[in-house]
Amino acid sequence: MDMKVLGVVGSNRKNGNSYLLLEGMLRNFSSIETKIIQIAELEIKPCEVCFERCAANPFECVINDDFQKLFTELKTADGIIFACPFYFYVPSKFQAFLERISGLDYFTLERHGEGNNPLVGKPCLLVTVSASGSSFNAFQILHHLQEFALMLQMKTVNLRFWPFIGLSAKTGGIESGAVLKETETLKQAREAVSLLIKKIEGGSARL
Repeated sequence: MDMKVLGVVGSNRKNGNSYLLLEGMLRNFSSIETKIIQIAELEIKPCEVCFERCAANPFECVINDDFQKLFTELKTADGIIFACPFYFYVPSKFQAFLERISGLDYFTLERHGEGNNPLVGKPCLLVTVSASGSSFNAFQILHHLQEFALMLQMKTVNLRFWPFIGLSAKTGGIESGAVLKETETLKQAREAVSLLIKKIEGGSARL
């Protein structure tokens, strides 16, 4: 059976540098099936903090939008790449998704117990995208994503270069397509995908 890797682009901008980076990262890996979902193309409403109704069924949100469609894609993927640009700090719609799934995780555990989280043990690669590739800004974003992934008991991919917990991708500019000129960024990104594939296959955990 083919291995499926899902890329989730957290940017509010459609077809921006985060998307183009993911597209370049996943190109020409013949051993895997790939799919990219852009948060910008989905309707993701803010969490309503409906404690009394949240997760009446495991990981089922009462809000009627595209959240459940995205969650279904996460469940069926063998590995996931979360690519998030640096705004201040996380794009609003992507943050809404993180909050929604965090609430569902908590109340699913409270109401239904262990064994209901389909993302446990799923390998994931964390990527942040910014014009400068600033290590400080990148670490803030990656640490935020890492807390999210570890809360869901996913297996994050560690790299051999700073900031280690994920990839800090420099675009060199804010215009769409700028990242495609950054050869070192693209090289590191494809190395990171190779490591994600190894992790899915049960291989080495570091580059």
